[in-house]
Amino acid sequence: MIADRTLELLGLLQAQKEWTGDGLAQRLGVSPRTVRRDISRLRELGYPVTARKGPSGFYRLSRGARLPPLMVDDEQAVAIALALQTAPASVTGMGDATKRALNSVKELLPSHLARRLAAFSVEQIENAWELAPPQVDPALLARLSAAAQQRELVRFAYRSIDRDPGEGDEVLAEPHRLVVWSGRWYLVAYDQRADSWHTYRLDRIGQLAATAWRFGRREVPEEDIAGFVRSQPDRGDTADTWPCWGTVLMECPATLVARWAPGAASFEAVDERITRIRMGAWSWPALIGFLVTFDCRFTVEGPPELAEAARRVIGRLDATIPPTAGQAPKPAGPVRAGT
Repeated sequence: MIADRTLELLGLLQAQKEWTGDGLAQRLGVSPRTVRRDISRLRELGYPVTARKGPSGFYRLSRGARLPPLMVDDEQAVAIALALQTAPASVTGMGDATKRALNSVKELLPSHLARRLAAFSVEQIENAWELAPPQVDPALLARLSAAAQQRELVRFAYRSIDRDPGEGDEVLAEPHRLVVWSGRWYLVAYDQRADSWHTYRLDRIGQLAATAWRFGRREVPEEDIAGFVRSQPDRGDTADTWPCWGTVLMECPATLVARWAPGAASFEAVDERITRIRMGAWSWPALIGFLVTFDCRFTVEGPPELAEAARRVIGRLDATIPPTAGQAPKPAGPVRAGT
């Protein structure tokens, strides 16, 4: 009975920022003196409950110096276990920690929840078409996140998509927010030297250094952070990431390309209707397959392997079209287009 009431008290403190002693007593159906004893019991268990005395007094569950036992309901327990099973693998070295966390949750589940979770057992299989993202260092994530929260200016070397490995420009940036898109990590930041907002791929950031300088609040150029990240042309993977890498000119506005191209691609507007798009994939036909989804004309700029793959794909597709009445059947082999 006491244990159940203590758990109920903890749930109330987690659900609402502040409670009066009388309010808790009324919700629990006990006296204020009993509430005080239960609060002391929670503190002994490691929960940092602070209190203010007087007419405006309250109880509040605060952050402590160590992690106390967590209380979650059945739905939360299942949600945590499922989230751990499907956690993305784009952060270096987190796979083992994720498995250990999942095992810890499973060991604490009561039998009825363990049986329920067993019905949701998930096995992830890598899909090459999803263009697996490069991994990032968790220490880099932690340092950039802390700098954004503390509004601390940072300096780093950034390798743009056209640079060779090891090369990079020095950036002096005001970090604003970390964003994940298609498994790829981006930093939205204000470049003080360029006097403009940019997105930076974390897998291309190196030599990160804190400056101990603070910066003031600044308005992000767009309310929709996701839209801003998608609209940045230099957002894709570097050429060394994929075995097959190509560039084409698409008869499609850059705004439309920005909306639908994956995070692995980068682009630039040639004019109002032509966009140059660069991306990599696991095979040349995979690149062609993606480009065809835009349903527009495009011209291959390079390399020759991509142009040859386009001819082969065109030939195969052309051979599958049944002849119309009075028309001779098409040859079974691929039709080679001219250069």
